[in-house]
Amino acid sequence: MRFLTDARRISSSASVAVVLAALRSLLVLRFLGPSAAGVWKAVMILYPVGGFARMGVSTGMSLRVPVLNGQGDDEEADRCAQAAGFFLLVLGLALGAGIFVYSFFVRDPQFRLALRFMALLVFVSQPHQYLRELASARRLFHLRSREILIAAAADFASGIALAWCFGLAGIGAATVLGAFIPAAYLWHGQHLRLNTHFDWTRIRALVRVGFPYSMTDSGFTAIRFVDVLVMTPVLGPTMVGYYAVSSLITDFSVYLTQLGVNEVVAPHMLREYGRLGSHEQVAVFYELPARFFCYVLPPILAIGTLLIPSFVHLALPQYTPGIAAAQITMWGIFFMAVHASVRSFLAAAEKINLILKCFAVLLPLSAAAQFLVIKAGYGLEGVACTAVTTLAILTSTELYIARRGCGHNRRAIAGYLLSLYFPLGAAFGLTVLIRSLDFSGDVPALAEVAAKVLVGLLLYVPVFLLYESHYSLLKMARRSV
Repeated sequence: MRFLTDARRISSSASVAVVLAALRSLLVLRFLGPSAAGVWKAVMILYPVGGFARMGVSTGMSLRVPVLNGQGDDEEADRCAQAAGFFLLVLGLALGAGIFVYSFFVRDPQFRLALRFMALLVFVSQPHQYLRELASARRLFHLRSREILIAAAADFASGIALAWCFGLAGIGAATVLGAFIPAAYLWHGQHLRLNTHFDWTRIRALVRVGFPYSMTDSGFTAIRFVDVLVMTPVLGPTMVGYYAVSSLITDFSVYLTQLGVNEVVAPHMLREYGRLGSHEQVAVFYELPARFFCYVLPPILAIGTLLIPSFVHLALPQYTPGIAAAQITMWGIFFMAVHASVRSFLAAAEKINLILKCFAVLLPLSAAAQFLVIKAGYGLEGVACTAVTTLAILTSTELYIARRGCGHNRRAIAGYLLSLYFPLGAAFGLTVLIRSLDFSGDVPALAEVAAKVLVGLLLYVPVFLLYESHYSLLKMARRSV
């Protein structure tokens, strides 16, 4: 299947980008310290504003272009893309100007400085996000994979150099450059022509298609940021800074799952949906990735959980208070990956309005739970547990809705969810057991961690072999490559 090959191409570039981003983030956190890092993380809460303000125009474009191409109407697909591009360019300018003006009313000098760089970032990110979505919608994954590497290299070099020299101002400037340079590359690579006026007819059509779907995307972003949003006024920026290790895990996970899963699966699935006209016939596009994640990710997450303490002590000793929370956050990666695989199918199945109702209920409940957990004294670990539980509830609900949309009964859905979650539960239980073992009196600390990792992998092998013998997804992936 071609989408597996494209997913491999994008995932390879994204993996390199994540390694560079991880190294860059570690060094930047050391240069900034918890307080400045907390200020930048707090200001980043404004970043999702750009997603809400787009009103679904870019998302509508990314949904409509593959379907129109599948129907053979390439001219209309190009007109939709041109109308969306001009709208988002003007929108970015307006949002950036608004945040810049707001910064003059902020008294704290650090927050004021961070807001001004955020204004530039919001301006640049609108056309950058549009160009990324257009390249994916057109299935130009060769261009997209190179852009990922260019963005990672620019962000790595500028982030380290500028944060080291200029601190908070440096990380702000580097983040802006990390969006501007790849945006310029995508603009050049796609040979775009934009309208010089607002094509209101097509913009309204894109809003009708894309706004509900983009609200689910923005709702998921809000779910991700609700922990920081509640923590900032209650615990202060320094505690948010300690939580930065957990935030990094979440950010990298969203980056990888968005690129390697949703951004590749969605255009292929929607093109097939435009050709076939039936969402049941394209369900395989979410079922295969979800099943693949269910028995490949758990051992990786177990290894990450065991390695986090040594890693933080070695690379980020200032952030030691956030270790336990980061170990909990690691398990949320599974739910983010499955969410990425199913979200575009929900659009094809016309279940977006139902998902929006779920967000309307889950967001306030999650915020209230975070507040109560903090006030009860459970600290960063309680915040992380609440965040992972929220992701689990959301993903399970999305899978339930998707399966019901294909005619499965409740009993069958319960069995499906159990088969997806059993390897995760097994890996989590094994990890808890292994962490309780104490080899410290017999071997050095690093050797103890290596021994625990090896024991965990050996114990998980029967689960892995059982699932591979039944589903043969690794064999399928190798054949596609």
